[in-house]
Amino acid sequence: MGGTGGVLAVVVVIVLVLLLSGNGSPTDTGAYAIPQSAINEVTAVPVNQLVTQAMAVAESTSSNPGALPPEKLPSSNPALSVGGKPAFIYMGGEYCPYCAAERWSLVMALSKFGTFSGLKGTTSSATDVDASTPTFSFYGSKFTSRYITFEPVELYKNFGENLTTGVWPTLQKPTAQQQAIFEKYDNTPYVPSSEDAGGIPFVYIGGRYMFVGPQYSTSSLSGKPFDSAANLQTSGTNTASKEAEASAGFLVADICALTHGQPASVCSQVPKALVGYSTSSPRIKTGGAAAKGKSGSGSSKSSSKGTKKAKS
Repeated sequence: MGGTGGVLAVVVVIVLVLLLSGNGSPTDTGAYAIPQSAINEVTAVPVNQLVTQAMAVAESTSSNPGALPPEKLPSSNPALSVGGKPAFIYMGGEYCPYCAAERWSLVMALSKFGTFSGLKGTTSSATDVDASTPTFSFYGSKFTSRYITFEPVELYKNFGENLTTGVWPTLQKPTAQQQAIFEKYDNTPYVPSSEDAGGIPFVYIGGRYMFVGPQYSTSSLSGKPFDSAANLQTSGTNTASKEAEASAGFLVADICALTHGQPASVCSQVPKALVGYSTSSPRIKTGGAAAKGKSGSGSSKSSSKGTKKAKS
């Protein structure tokens, strides 16, 4: 009887482990559950607030206005669509502090065109710059939209780094198409030099726009709880929130260029001068007209705010 009881106990433990783990379990990722109220706080930032912050940057004469628009790809570049809708690819890693920054703006912007489900929280590496930055994880999430498709790939986990090689364990693998796009466009001449090639976050928008690295910095969020970070990022009053919202505003404007102004409830709020705005666009004069010179980013290449190499 004692031997049988021991076997049953082992079976029960195994069953419980299997039930509790499943796909996308805590053994696969460092993501954690976050309250829906915190998600709603981020997705509910009004379109007008996002584009107002973006316009402030686009009108700025500063060489470092704080937020960067995407880079515009050549008109000869092939459009990318999935299911008849422009495709938006994000490639990053849960350990990556620059990816942590970018996800706030991505959620703000994309939620204007569809609905997320399954979003969780995660934090960047505790030993990297901007240590333990709270953010969203797209791993296991779903995005539903009539207007665009969103293909997020979280390449790496945020735990288990090989301290000798600096390589983080793989979390997700891109499709062959995603990998081909990553290798071609996360490389020269689309990034400043070969040393910048292969950086994350990498964002590719419908074959028309792209950027490598974050659009802004979230150093002020380092070490904060997710709820506190969500509140800070959506206030529109501090530097980090203004830059996050401006970055989202640029994304909204560029997506509206791809969807031909749909949905009208969103895109009608985007000033004409901001639609399709990029690093190569002229600075916008106060009042909405184009001014001479490039936009405030000071570069037609991808972000210089920092990237992380996608090591494998």
